[in-house]
Parts: sequence; structure tokens; C-alpha cells
Amino acid sequence: MSEGGKRALMQVDPTRLVELAASSEGILTAMALDWQAAAEDLAEACAGLGDATGAQNVTASYADSLADAGEVVTALTQALDVGITGLVDAAQDAVRADDAVASELARAAHQISDEGFGTMPGRGGR
Repeated sequence: MSEGGKRALMQVDPTRLVELAASSEGILTAMALDWQAAAEDLAEACAGLGDATGAQNVTASYADSLADAGEVVTALTQALDVGITGLVDAAQDAVRADDAVASELARAAHQISDEGFGTMPGRGGR
């Protein structure tokens, strides 16, 4: 609610939505690259443990954990991708809405300038 007790209207800035989508996409790309580098480093570390029985058990545990973490990262990137798509769609919807309102205002202004307000009622409302 605003100070006057009226509800504030939601305003969507399409440019800001596109900026937010681009920023989110950059974060998504960085996250995927970081995960890829970490997974490669961990795989190398596991390979370096050797093939003693205890090391094989540790390697298998790490491999399972890496697979689980990979699934989590994949799910996060997919969710972020859906969010980015939603932001772009919202920006496009806002632009279309702005265009529709502008078109309707132009049509109404043109109609009023061409036709005026018609005949105005005289005294007594007629």
C-alpha cells in the first residue's frame, strides 16, 4: 500500500527484465563452468588415490557423491534456465502490453479528433 492508502500498481520495465535475464544467464554459465572444473579436479584426485582396497572404497564413495552433486547442479541449472526463459517472456509480454495500450490510445485519440464527442445533450440531459 502507498502512503495515500491506495494500492501501488505493479510496473514492469522490460529492459530491466532483459538485464536480469542476461545477468542470470551469466551466473548460470559460470556455475556450470565451475562445476565442470571441480568435477574434473575431483576425478583426478580420485584417480590419484591408487588401487588399494581402502582407496577404491573412498574412490567409489567420491564417485557416488560426484554423481549426486552433478544431478543437483543439473537440476539447478535447469531451474535457472526456466527462470531466465520466464523473465524474457515477461519482458516480451510487457512490451506487447505497452504496444497494445499505445495503439488503443492512438485509436481513441484519432477517433475523438475525427468525430469529436458527438452531440452533447442539452438542458435536462437530452
